[in-house]
Amino acid sequence: MLLQRLKPPAETGQVRPLPGRRSPMMFLASVGLTALGALIAWQVYGVAAHRTPVLVMARDVPIGQPIAAQDLRTVALGLDPGVQMVEASGKSGIIGWRAAVDLKAGGVLSRGQLTDAVVPAPGETIVPVALKPSRLPARGIRPGDRVVAAAVSDGATPADHPARVDRVGPLDADGLVVVDLVVPAADGTALARQAADGEIALVLRSRAG
Repeated sequence: MLLQRLKPPAETGQVRPLPGRRSPMMFLASVGLTALGALIAWQVYGVAAHRTPVLVMARDVPIGQPIAAQDLRTVALGLDPGVQMVEASGKSGIIGWRAAVDLKAGGVLSRGQLTDAVVPAPGETIVPVALKPSRLPARGIRPGDRVVAAAVSDGATPADHPARVDRVGPLDADGLVVVDLVVPAADGTALARQAADGEIALVLRSRAG
């Protein structure tokens, strides 16, 4: 009986598995995921670290109107070195400047959209001209474009007037587009008379920069 108790247990035929080794592919995958996570974290940090407070339009400001403090708000954005945005720190320096183009709410403000010039300047005048769309270039015109207000009548003394586009209105209920043209003061009266008689078409000479 004692010998039976001391007898080692019978073999079961099962082999105890050795401690497993990590697959090389799994190891490489884990290293790759770790590196990818580090790269993403670095990029996110880099973007956040290079965000700069810039000025954004809080509401619409028509061309020629002065900029007021309440027209602006501040947003932190990543700056492209090639884009001349106005940083928030320069806000006080542009108050009172005028919109060189129509500024829309939500748009990021740039230096090229502002001017300290008053329109019309001395020696100039603004003449509103109501035109049918067929008397405008199909590609449209915009503030700053150089045009010629060309006479289209058969009158004895037709006159063409070089001009600069100051503002372009929307198509109105009569199917006309009102364009404000800046011309020399000496030409203002004659151009206004031609425009009132519907004798004007605009010829585009050069685009605004």
